[in-house]
Amino acid sequence: MAEHEPRARRRDDANLNPHERGDHELIRLEEEEIRRERSRNRRLSEMLRFADLMAILMVLATLLSAYATWRTAQVTNAVFMIADRPFLGVQQARFEAVDSPRPTITVDFRNFGQIPAMGAIATVYALVDGKQIKPVAGEMASIDAGIVPPNVPYYLYAYLPTDAYRQVVAGKSNLQVQVRLMYKSPHLLHEYCYFERIVYDYRSGTFRMAGGNDRCGSEVF
Repeated sequence: MAEHEPRARRRDDANLNPHERGDHELIRLEEEEIRRERSRNRRLSEMLRFADLMAILMVLATLLSAYATWRTAQVTNAVFMIADRPFLGVQQARFEAVDSPRPTITVDFRNFGQIPAMGAIATVYALVDGKQIKPVAGEMASIDAGIVPPNVPYYLYAYLPTDAYRQVVAGKSNLQVQVRLMYKSPHLLHEYCYFERIVYDYRSGTFRMAGGNDRCGSEVF
């Protein structure tokens, strides 16, 4: 129906006098200008919406980039802190001098890290059936190991009475060895702790690790 309107308007214009035709022409031009203005406004609105969308996407991209940078820095720092520190721990435990009046538990501990440990204090206790065996006269449960370089063996000693040793190796008593290692990093800003429980397995005649933590928590210590 709309396509017939220009024809009908032209027929109506033919019946108008020149003054009326002029008025109609002005109205037509104004209507066309209004249509063009609306069209420009629509395009401008679409452009603004697109610009807003791009701005939001840029903000999101900036936030994601900042988070990725922060996360990378955190991971790098964690890796550096792990790599750039000493790690003291127990290598093994064994019985020695079993035919002597003082059968000895020898604990081999080492620095498994890449840099030296400073101010290391090492402590060992033996417990038979849950009761602490007191150090023999002249022996200390703790030693000041001082500087512990990487991969160098250090030793702790705990002693058992002969009767207690025989009960343990026969499987009639339970033996637990508790080791605590406290030390610092070379720059002395961080103090670390290593605590390990070691039990004796009479069936295999060997010691095995039985749990620990990095808080040095124990009923003995």
